[in-house]
Parts: sequence; structure tokens; C-alpha cells
Amino acid sequence: MAAISGTTNVVGMHWFRKGLRLHDNPGLAFSSQRGCVSKFYPVYVMDGDSYQLKHCTALRANFLVECLQDLDNSLRERGSRLYVTNGDPVGLLPKLWAKWGITLMTFEEDESGEPYARERDERVVRQAQKCGVEVRTFASETLHPLQNYVLNSSTVPNSMGTFQKLFGQLGRVAAPIEAPTELPPSDDRASEEMLPPKGATSLPWPRNTPKPKVTPLWGPQDCRGLTPIVRGGETQALKQLEKKIMSQPNYVATFEKPKTSCVATKEMSTTVLSPYMALGCLSPRTMWYAIDASCKRSSLKKSQPPVSLHGQLLWRDFNNLMAHAANSDQPGSWGRIEGNRYCRLIPWAHDPELLLAWKEGRTGYPWIDACMKQLAREGWIHHLGRHAVACFLTRGDLWQSWEQGAQHFESHLLDADYALNGFNWLWLSCSGFFHQYFRCYSPVAFQKKNDPEGAYIRKYLPCLRKMPAKYIYEPWLAPASMQQQAGVRIGIDYPRPVVDHAVASKENMNKMKVAYDEYNQGPAAKKQKKG
Repeated sequence: MAAISGTTNVVGMHWFRKGLRLHDNPGLAFSSQRGCVSKFYPVYVMDGDSYQLKHCTALRANFLVECLQDLDNSLRERGSRLYVTNGDPVGLLPKLWAKWGITLMTFEEDESGEPYARERDERVVRQAQKCGVEVRTFASETLHPLQNYVLNSSTVPNSMGTFQKLFGQLGRVAAPIEAPTELPPSDDRASEEMLPPKGATSLPWPRNTPKPKVTPLWGPQDCRGLTPIVRGGETQALKQLEKKIMSQPNYVATFEKPKTSCVATKEMSTTVLSPYMALGCLSPRTMWYAIDASCKRSSLKKSQPPVSLHGQLLWRDFNNLMAHAANSDQPGSWGRIEGNRYCRLIPWAHDPELLLAWKEGRTGYPWIDACMKQLAREGWIHHLGRHAVACFLTRGDLWQSWEQGAQHFESHLLDADYALNGFNWLWLSCSGFFHQYFRCYSPVAFQKKNDPEGAYIRKYLPCLRKMPAKYIYEPWLAPASMQQQAGVRIGIDYPRPVVDHAVASKENMNKMKVAYDEYNQGPAAKKQKKG
């Protein structure tokens, strides 16, 4: 990394947004160089309009709080601390620059083009220019900076196969940099002001949305007894990396994501590192090299991308590149139907009652409902569970817009990620990237073979815990006497199916065919082929 030149009296600030880590953080490393930087201020602005806070449950908010508390602890171990403030960064940061005499500020770029982040960052940079503060940005959210993909390709790849070819042309992934062992001091390190939040209720609501209209809306009672799939922070991320990657070379070497279990009720079959990746508690380059090192210690035949663990990181870069490309073509179009170059127009219905039944796990299909209950309770679902519930909401059964499902996932998932969430919903609704709409997940048969006793359903739907295995996936077929023995009355204690899957799925396949035929004859299809 290049050293700061020209002066030894630099007063540095690193503005954390995502990238909530010390390891492999080039922006942090640059603005805290000892011998060049006399004072250093790590800052986090709790911004209610940011992607991380605008739509979030108490569970997801609490995960962010844990990440900030852990970051502060790690900084204090190195002679610094985290300064946390609340509001609009565009107005707040200039006040802090003036207060502390900041001459240099760094931050991690948001290359995906997420609309709020893009506008915020442009405005902050303009303010810095007016105030005489030098700004340096660093692209460290993906394996390679997204601009490297763009500059090395005549057209942006829109399939995983062509993306992998491009990735192979970019050379070796840059090695991650170590976390600093010591940081420059600040004047008021011992101050009791600007401390990290103590709990989720300390986080702000969106600034320009009346509180009654905020979704989801929650209070102190929702913060009690939280049971997230993992706890937040870089320290926990590195422990999980050691547990799931470094300590299991054979598991890592042979990992194939489609073969992992989505009905595990104790030890998860995947790494569960995605929540840490979403907030940048774990660097993708650090994970890449950890996988590499672990694979080398195994003598077993190695799985390959796109299903291997390295492949999962390739998918992540690809998803970010697609968000970047969509927003470059039409700013703010990613995550939406309108204006999105990658989205086919499908005339989804709008039925608030069906949507609410899906969100609350009241569809009458136990496998679907158990997944949605896990999402609400733990902030996470295995990727195959996500596939099933997304298909069910959209093209499979309920014919509701993927935009509604994406927003619900955004608010509930600990690993909510602007680029990945938008990509997955396009794919699973067959609105983009994946077009085999005739392949539909059955809410009954899909997991029957993997979990015939229904242990997963019994865990997340305790009202069905005594239902015999024969009926656990279709409890409405259980005789009244059997329901009485199981202590559950279908239609009263647990709902009947909101739709008949056999009928709805066939009707929806016909609707998809019509929508595809109309799309393929229109100008949008021609534009996508060119791009």
C-alpha cells in the first residue's frame, strides 16, 4: 500500500459504513498509517435512511449493534475507539472534520450503485472538497474491484458461465492485508460521548418516513429474547471462519452447495458466514484465501465453481456486477421491476391477504411456513428454503410480485445484501437470469425425501409437533380423529392451504408462458440481447 506523502501531520478519519472490520481494510490502513498520521478518528454514522436501517427488524438491528460494539472493542485494544453519531452523514461529517481538524478521510466504496449510498457519497465528497479534506476511497467489498471486470470486458457478462471466464482473465485475487496491531491516538479517546449504541432501540428510524409508516415497525418488547442464527461482529466472524473453514479441510474441499441440507435443526450444513459478509465483518478476500489454504490440506477430490465454496464467492461478485450494470444503465433500477434491464415484465397480482399469510407463515403448507418462521426467529434460512418460499410467493403458487418478497427478505435477513437480494429474487421468480419457469418447487414433495419425519417442521411449527409423519407435510389430509390426537385442528389451530398447489402451479405456468411470449416480442428483449 502506498504511503501518505507530503506531510507527517495528517489527521485521519476512516468512515465505516459496511466493511465493519479491521482485517483486510485498505481504507482503514491508509488513513491510520503510523509515522504519517498524527491523530486518527474511526467514525460510524447511524443513518436511518441507509440500506442497513431503512427496513430492518429488531433482530437485524441488534446484529448491527453487536457488530459496532465488537468493532469498538477491537479498536480500543489497539489504542483507538469507534466514534458513533446519529443522523445524515452529509451534514454531520463536516462538523466532525472541523471539530477534529481532519485533513484526510477514507471509506470503502459502494460499487453496486445502491441509489441512496451513491447519492450520499457524492454529496459527502463534494462537501469534503469545499472543506479542504482529502478523500480516498477503496474498493474492497468484492474479490476484484467491479471496475476491473468492466474495464476488461467489451460487454458485461450476464451469465455465470461468461462471468467465470472473465474472472479467470483477471489474475490472482489480491492477498488480504493484516489488521493493524496499533493505531494512532485521538484527543478524546476517553470521552463518554459518541459511544456505540447499547441496544437496537438506540438506532434511528428513517428520517423522511413518518414512524407509523415505517416497515417493519417494532419496539423494546421485540428486542427481548432474540435468537439470531449467529451473533454479530468481526470477532465472531473470524471464529466462524476458523470453525467452518480452517478446521474442516475435507468439508471445504468437497463442498457442493446444492447438496447441503436445508432441514438441519442443530448444526447448519453451510458455513453461515453470509451475515458477516453482508456487513463486511469478514473480507471476501480473507475467506477466499482461507478456503484455498483449507483445500490444500485435504487429499480428497476438490469440488469446482460454481457449486464449491470458491464458487459462492464468485456468485457474490457476479451479483454485485449485475447490480452495478443495472444501475449504470438506469440509476436505482436494481431491486425493482421498472427500468431494470435484467427484469422481464410479468403482470403479478396484488393480494395483501395472501402476502401477509406468506410473511407470517400462515399459508397452510408446513414446509413453507416453517421456513418463514425460521426467518422471523433467526434471521436466516438455508438457500434451498429461500428458493422454495420465493417460488411459492411468485410464479409457483401465490402469483405475487417478487418486489414484495425482496423487501421482506431485506428487512428480516441478517445477511440482507442489496446486490444479492435483488439477484436472487429475479432468478427465483424467473424474472431474470433463470428462465425455466416450468421447474417449480413443490411445497409438499420438495423436502419430504430429505426430512420424512418432519423434524424441521416440528421445530419451527410446534403446533404440529405431534402430527404423525404421514401427514406432517399435508396436515389437512389427516382424519379428524388424528388431528384430535395430535392436538391441532386444521382450519383453527393451523390454517388450511391458501391455494391448491396442483391447480395454482399449472395456472401460473400458463401465465408465465404468456408473459414470456409477450416479452420476447418486445423492445426490452432486444435491448437485453445487445447488452
